[in-house]
Amino acid sequence: LPEGLLGEALTAACEIGEWYRAKALAGLAPHLPEELLEKALAAAQAIEQGWARAKALAALASRLPAKKEEREQALREALTAAQAIGDAKAHAEALAELAPHLSRTLLKEALAAARAIAARTIADAKKRAEALKALAPHLSRSRTLLEEALTAAREIESEEWARAEALAGLAPHLPEGLLGEALAAARAIGYEEWRAKALEALAPHLTKLPRAQLYEIWAETLPILAQRRRRDLLVDLRALTPVIAALGGEKAVAEAARAIADVGQWWP
Repeated sequence: LPEGLLGEALTAACEIGEWYRAKALAGLAPHLPEELLEKALAAAQAIEQGWARAKALAALASRLPAKKEEREQALREALTAAQAIGDAKAHAEALAELAPHLSRTLLKEALAAARAIAARTIADAKKRAEALKALAPHLSRSRTLLEEALTAAREIESEEWARAEALAGLAPHLPEGLLGEALAAARAIGYEEWRAKALEALAPHLTKLPRAQLYEIWAETLPILAQRRRRDLLVDLRALTPVIAALGGEKAVAEAARAIADVGQWWP
């Protein structure tokens, strides 16, 4: 659109229902000249529905005022709106859109809000896991925040699948020093399908550890995994095949397969 029509488009967007207004503002945001941004921001802030307000503000985040105080205030308002969303998926989507623009202070607040979700019910556990996954790519700026995120994932006790989802989302962003803790959290998951999901997400990143450190972790992990049924161990070893290969190459993988076949004759 020519610049002269963008003002008309923005006026039209401000006159429609909130959900569609949020979508229209999000679509217009990248193209608005500076003199129209204040009007667009006011229109977004006037939206009462939390999800719609968060979506509109998130879309405008990259175009917010250059002055630090104004930008921080607008982003804080967007974060508050995102945190108030009840639906886990919409909550996570809003956080994912906002996260790249949040200062370290606001990222810390977002993480604290995620950790404050009690996670005692299925819905709350899902919401905490989705929030952690959305924030994870942007927490790598701070090891402290990643430690807090990992703690928040481990604290999901009632729903193991949600803990596995959170660990899998965090895995690609964890520094070497936290991989051992994440592995401990993953191997503690009781149900094999969800445990395998977390282990499989961690495995490629574990292989990047120094070999001596990886062997130490493996020597600690294998006896714990082997205390379960054969079926559990088979699932776990398949998920951790990259680790076996990193320790001993393809020969080690083949030997592990033969060992499984041997013990399978007597292990239930």
